[in-house]
Amino acid sequence: MEEAVEGLTRSFGSDMAGWQYGQENYKHVLLRHPLSNAVNESMRAGLEVGPLPRGGYGYTVLATGGGNNQTSGASFRIIVDTSDWDRTVGMNNPGQGGDPDHPHYQDLFELWAGNRFHPVFYSRDKIEGVTEEWMVLQPGG
Repeated sequence: MEEAVEGLTRSFGSDMAGWQYGQENYKHVLLRHPLSNAVNESMRAGLEVGPLPRGGYGYTVLATGGGNNQTSGASFRIIVDTSDWDRTVGMNNPGQGGDPDHPHYQDLFELWAGNRFHPVFYSRDKIEGVTEEWMVLQPGG
């Protein structure tokens, strides 16, 4: 126990109130975009997602890697109820839009970071009940 306290004191100072998961240098997740180092600070802020607290390490049930910023672990999980497909739940990271200006670019990140699930509907009625936008793709001719 003394070794652990000494190590935490070296890393985070003597104020134990600051030894919390999720602080900038300890057990969080910040998703860095591949272009982060090539763009200015303003654009980087729009591309990167986080940080949020994300506990655990490689030997926990929800393995998140061994570093202070999570760099490995599952980004997608799904629990399928084959007796009622509409009761299926999942988590996905960071969102469902690839455009940083789109409202769904990082809308699932907070749920994922908190290990919370969202519904994954299968029936047409359920899907249409939550559909916000349709996109029709047609081959050029």
